[in-house]
Amino acid sequence: MRLSEDFLLRVKESNDIYDVISSYVPLKKTGTDYVCNCPFHSEKTPSCHIYTATQSFYCFGCGAAGDVINFIRLYEHLDYIESVKFLAQRVGIPMPEDGGDDGAKKRSRTLEMNREAGRFFHKYLYSPAGKEGLDYLYGRGLTDHTIRTYGLGYAPDSWDTLRNHMHTLGYGDAEMAEASLLSKSSKSDNYFDFFKYRVMFPFIDIRGNIVGFSGRIIGGDDNRKYLNTKATAVYNKSTFLYSLNHAKNAGGSSLIMCEGNLDVIAMFQAGFKNAVATCGTAITDAHARTIANLGFKKIILAYDSDDAGQKATARAMNILDKVGITANVLTIQGAKDPDEYIKNFGKEAFELLIGNSESGMEYELKKLRSSVDLTTPEGKSEYLKKAVDFIANINSSIDRAVYISTIAQECNVNRSNVDLAVNQILRRRYKAKENDRRREIIGGTRSRDKINPDAMRYPVETQAERGIIAFLFHSPDFLKKITDKISSDDFVTDFNKRLFIDLTAMISCGLSNDVAVLSERYTAEEVASIYKLIHDNSDLPYNVDRLNDYLNVLIKYRDKKQTKKVTDMSADELRQFADKIKNKKS
Repeated sequence: MRLSEDFLLRVKESNDIYDVISSYVPLKKTGTDYVCNCPFHSEKTPSCHIYTATQSFYCFGCGAAGDVINFIRLYEHLDYIESVKFLAQRVGIPMPEDGGDDGAKKRSRTLEMNREAGRFFHKYLYSPAGKEGLDYLYGRGLTDHTIRTYGLGYAPDSWDTLRNHMHTLGYGDAEMAEASLLSKSSKSDNYFDFFKYRVMFPFIDIRGNIVGFSGRIIGGDDNRKYLNTKATAVYNKSTFLYSLNHAKNAGGSSLIMCEGNLDVIAMFQAGFKNAVATCGTAITDAHARTIANLGFKKIILAYDSDDAGQKATARAMNILDKVGITANVLTIQGAKDPDEYIKNFGKEAFELLIGNSESGMEYELKKLRSSVDLTTPEGKSEYLKKAVDFIANINSSIDRAVYISTIAQECNVNRSNVDLAVNQILRRRYKAKENDRRREIIGGTRSRDKINPDAMRYPVETQAERGIIAFLFHSPDFLKKITDKISSDDFVTDFNKRLFIDLTAMISCGLSNDVAVLSERYTAEEVASIYKLIHDNSDLPYNVDRLNDYLNVLIKYRDKKQTKKVTDMSADELRQFADKIKNKKS
């Protein structure tokens, strides 16, 4: 779909970048602009800047950049047209009529199918045929109010009940299989229901859309206890958190992270509305960034008390620490999980348990203590070695100092000795990183530009190309002066050449030099690279002398390249080349 310049600029002007980004990430005012923890990489200190004057953002940490359209492309994982449509719908601007918006249509169609399937499962649960599923949920202590709040349902013991129902609504087998509502037999090519004989838990995102399902087996010979929606146009298990829609609306700055859907629902029913769970995967960096972006500062890890739960706890603490989220650990005794604990001991006891949760660092040190005998010199030495290595992994120097003192007192050793041991590890790691950095520089692999890989071979020419392009974005009236001296053939790197061709064509046609007009032809990462180019050159003087410096670099390279070819020229070509040189001099 080709969108007009007027439409694109109208969408951008109607979606102030502060309003849009602040709906995803807490922003902090700094001078006339704003900063935030970058939503596209893990960090503790804000490095992403939002510039209201230029309606753009730029991260000094990872290089993510762009306008409000590119932010949505990167954050929502949408293509260009879908991002524009997303922003247009946000402010009530109708999209131009066109049939080519396939990505957006697929997402919209998938959400429609999920919504209808959710209604079907929920209605079936409360039908006579769904009694077995409803009895199971009642047996787990859930009330009708909770069941309806979460939209729980039932997939009958049948291979085609959902399929037949969806056919009556006009949905086809292939698109339902792509949405993970049907499966296709590899032997017969027949389609059948993906979920069968299961209690159904809809996956609802923070905007209220059903993006997928989890089915808990209650009968039959399927040995998979839970079956989750596969990756689709609207669902990715590495980014989705179950019940985050409820937790986001509950208020507060903390979350309770647990392992299962029923743990979350049991806590919600008991009044703990800030519980969430991952779905079929351990916590990921993307989960942590989502949590941080929504403004949550603390996570209470309420994983199962078995070995797998302890490993998941250690992994989660490391991932959450990267984005500056404090992790506390719930030590559950007398029950295997939060659901069972609440049933056995009640809401008040669980609330007390949360209040007494340990910091993640204290939890890890306690585990180390329990693995040795501190009454023996050997045990004390082993504990010190493990503890020192653990403390060296703590990012905060203040926290390191606190735990160095704690360890020294526990083992009755001089604090300076523990401090020395920790700093030796830190220096060793720093030296290893420096050696890696030197090897990268010597090997020519450092700072490779993935968008413009030719840049490493031609650093001087690349800088000149970037300067010329920045001039065109800043002062498009310089176009004739530039094209009188050079053409796109004089560009050395492929990406900059492509950008120069598109930009000069755009200006020649009288279009705006706004990057948004170009964006449809570039990936979100390429658009970020264009904004980085503009940002890196924003403080340079835009005068004729500087422009001539850039142009002369490319002209010099062109002449050098032509001179190299002289020995390969025929007699006629040599005469033409000589005439060309004479004409230039005259």
